[in-house]
Order: sequence, then structure tokens, then C-alpha cells
Amino acid sequence: MIRIVRWSESLYSSGAVYGHTTTYQSPLPPFAKGEYASPPFLKGARGIYSVVLQLLLIYRLSLRYIRYKHLTYFVGIIIILSSCSPPQPQENATETTPATSEMIFPDEDWQTATPESQGIDAEKLEESVQYLADHCFDDKVEELMIIRNGYVIYQGDSIDKVHNIWSCSKSFTSTALGLMIEDGLCQLDDKAATHEPLLTELYPEVTLRQFATMTSGYNAVGDTRWEGDSSADWSWTPYQPGEPNFAPGTAYAYWDEAMMMKGRTLTQILQSDLHEYLTQNLTEPIGMGKWSWGQEGELNGIPIRNGCTNVHVSARQLARVGHLFLNKGNWNGQQVVPEEWAMAAIQTQVPASIPVADTDRKSANGSGSYGYNWWTNGMTDEGRFMPDSPEGTAYMSGLNHNVCFVIPEWDMVYVRMGVDGNPPEGKHVIHNEFIKRLEQAFL
Repeated sequence: MIRIVRWSESLYSSGAVYGHTTTYQSPLPPFAKGEYASPPFLKGARGIYSVVLQLLLIYRLSLRYIRYKHLTYFVGIIIILSSCSPPQPQENATETTPATSEMIFPDEDWQTATPESQGIDAEKLEESVQYLADHCFDDKVEELMIIRNGYVIYQGDSIDKVHNIWSCSKSFTSTALGLMIEDGLCQLDDKAATHEPLLTELYPEVTLRQFATMTSGYNAVGDTRWEGDSSADWSWTPYQPGEPNFAPGTAYAYWDEAMMMKGRTLTQILQSDLHEYLTQNLTEPIGMGKWSWGQEGELNGIPIRNGCTNVHVSARQLARVGHLFLNKGNWNGQQVVPEEWAMAAIQTQVPASIPVADTDRKSANGSGSYGYNWWTNGMTDEGRFMPDSPEGTAYMSGLNHNVCFVIPEWDMVYVRMGVDGNPPEGKHVIHNEFIKRLEQAFL
């Protein structure tokens, strides 16, 4: 069920993003339905001459049909005063000055608003959402939220459903690294082996940066634990280093075992539970509420959170993390995540010149379009990754079509969650088209 509330007024918004201002202007003509129409003598190109001619006509008629002399004088005075008035400013027939909508942050819950109040046409928004629903499986858009300027302008009926968000969890692991760097516990270019002795022999040169960008080359002993899968990834022994897939920094490989080892390495540095650390430093400050993160083993009695998956949240909760990164890590005046990290994470950190490694997961190609465990709209060998989307677009991505999009140019966040499988065309293909259609809904 689609729930969009629509009011009668039509407002517009402009948003300042990274020091630039984007203005959304209405393409509607001046007498569109619902617009206040000024009297004819205040419109048109004739200006004051139109006013004088029409008042002269009134005066002539008054001489003919009104017998009282003092009323005739009165009309004459009106004509004289009108001819001395300055011209009315002419309104451009194709432009309307937009109203500004300031960014807000949710307290216990999100505030809702009509699409029009945030510069979006409700009918065209519905059409865009229907396109997305048509390219999802069973869960459709039940767990979809669209938020602009901090206001919810669309929400499905199941946005409180809690489940695994799969590889969207990687962005949580990455955020933990950014917070630990801010706390002085490590540096981005630290050799991971200086913190995790298991890496000393086979991976002495791998850095924390390379773990965050999928360029570490890390590979564990053994093949997949999943029955019927032939991948070399996802072994039962992810913390037992095997021969590297490639020399660190020389290629890109979307590799879950590498993220599991990253989770273990961060736990070594922290000597504490990553879930507790993020609860204190991330989720509580933004009011996310109770959430869980599955573990993959222990380290001296400390749970090792699975660095690649098993964060369980709802769409309503995940949208808060997206809104935090939209606002450069700042939550209503509190700098929760360092601004430098929040901005860098959603910008391309893997150049297109770095090749994708020849592994059984080479279809997940982040060369030119990967940040710090976020996907970005960067330049690949084939051009812009999502050519019809704003350049700053970035998103978390997980199995079963779980995504959290941040679009800084539009002051927008949207989340689609589910447990129903990935679209066969590819998430970036479907969402590029969805965003293209969404842009057409701007007033």
C-alpha cells in the first residue's frame, strides 16, 4: 500500500550542498491549477499602458451611465493617480521563486510532509515508486522510505520490519574505523599487521585503508561454507590467512573474507565489542534505538562482529545513518562522525585505473565507483557508474535488494529494504532509472 499525504499548497525548496546552492524551479505555466491568478491588468507585457487604457474605458462608461457629477470627478482622480504609479514588475511565466525548506532531524520519530511541501510532485513521485515496485520481487516497496530535508515524503507499510541488511553492514564496519581514527586508536594507512599478528606472515603490507576499499587482496584458507556455491570466498576459517588473491593495492576484489578479517582487526585495536562501541558513538547519538549485529567468533572472550554482514535494523533506523552521512556526519549540531570521514566515505576512493581482480566475484566491480565500503557514482572505464543520477550519489548495498541511498545534491535519502532477492539487471541499473524518474518529479 502506497501512503502519500497531499495538501493543497505547492511549495518549493532549495538546498545548499557542499557550498553550492541548487534551486528547483517549476516548469508549470502561471495559470496552472491551484495557482492564484492575478487580475488581468496586473499581468501581460503592456504594463502600465494596459492599466491606463482599461481605466479610461471605465471612466468613459461612467460618463455615459453615471449621472452624478461628483462620482465622475472621483473616477478621473483615480485615472490620474494610476498614471503616476510605478510599473508593476513583470512575472516570468515559466519560473516561480521556490520557498526554502530547512534541514531537520528526527527526534523519537521522523516528521512527515507532503511531497509538494518539499518540492516534489506527488503524482510523479507515485509513478517513480511504481517503477521501483515493478522491478522488485515479493517485498516490492513495503520497506521503502524517501526523505528530503529530513521530512519523510513517502513510506511503505513495513518500514519497522527488522532483518539482516547483509552487505550494507560493511558501511557500519567502515564507520567504526572512521570513529576509531578520530579517537586516536589507529590511522588509515596503518599496516594492519601491526594490530593483528595473524597478518604478519602473508599480509605484512596490507593497510587499513586497503581493507576499507576492497583492495587488500586478503584471502582465507578454504572455499565457501555455502552448499551448492563454488566460490572461494566465505570459508569456515575466515581468520586463517591463505595465499593472497593479489598484491595489496594492485587490484579490486569484493571479498567478504577480507571484511571479516577487517572486523577482527578492528576488534584487536579496540579490545572491545564493536557493537557496543558503535552503540555508544553512533546509534545512540542519532536516536536509532535497539539494533543487533551478529558475531563471527571471539577474541579473548570479546565477540567479533561480522565485518561484512549481519547488522539487523529496520528501514526507519537505517535511514538515520543515511541522513547522518547526508549531513556530513553532523546530527542536529553534534558532530557524531568526523566530517572528513563522512564526506570521504561516500566519495570514490578506488580509481578506475585499478583493475578488478580475476576471481569468482569479479562481477562486483568497484573500480572507479567505491569509497570506504560505500558504492559511489564515480567514473569507470565505461563512463559514469549511474549516468542519470547526480554525481554525488552514494549508497550502501546488500543482498536481497537492501540499499540506503544518499543524494547530497537533492538533500535526499532513501532506503529500500527486503528479503526477496536482488534485481537481475543490477541494483545500480534499477536505481539509476528510479532516480532519473524521480528527478522528473521535481517542481
